[in-house]
Amino acid sequence: MKVFKVIHYGLYMLFMQFKAVKRWYIEKTKGEKAAVEYSGKVGEDWARYTIHRAIKMNVTVVGKENIPDQPCCYIGNHTSILDIPLLIDSVGKCMGFVAKKEMVKAPVIGYWMGKYNCVPLDRENPREAIKVIREGAENIKNGYSMAIFPEGTRSKDGKLREFKKGSLKLATMAKAPVVPVSIDGAYRAFEIDRKFKPIDITVTFGKPIYTDKLTREEEKGLMEKVREVVAKNLNQ
Repeated sequence: MKVFKVIHYGLYMLFMQFKAVKRWYIEKTKGEKAAVEYSGKVGEDWARYTIHRAIKMNVTVVGKENIPDQPCCYIGNHTSILDIPLLIDSVGKCMGFVAKKEMVKAPVIGYWMGKYNCVPLDRENPREAIKVIREGAENIKNGYSMAIFPEGTRSKDGKLREFKKGSLKLATMAKAPVVPVSIDGAYRAFEIDRKFKPIDITVTFGKPIYTDKLTREEEKGLMEKVREVVAKNLNQ
């Protein structure tokens, strides 16, 4: 049965790559914006398929009503390679990610990430970080939500680590609302023994923090404020 699931998922990913032809056609006939929107739809379908059909995880979403009806910046903890599809599926809409450059170069998924506002971050080159953040902020200004995992890498034991300095600049540069996200238990679905398991997951969205009128002092304390919300919702 496991072998069948692997083959089935492999075929699904192959089919995703064939959709690149349709994206090309949409871009040529309807323009870049329509092609980007189509890429987002492909991402939404992939997230839903991965979480609910391939792995069959049971996801409880709390606080979805806290997501504002405008482009925003999702800031969450990071414990699993499944956090991206979990977040997309829980929101119900695709968003761009600040992702390590290796992921954006990955086969199939990397292609679609590059076609839907994801910006690659080279963790070995801190000088490029501000350029990446500016690009992500422009995406938000252009009407597309973005997400970043400010711990910088996965916490494979589920414990919340410190947030990297400057990670909230993505939101403050765009003057966009910050939505704290707590993904509880995702590391148990794969990271412990590198085997996918259909476990129960809770994704909690905290109340948005609006950044458009923050003072400079409030901006300085924003990172810790968001981290406190993420930690609190993980511990509930």
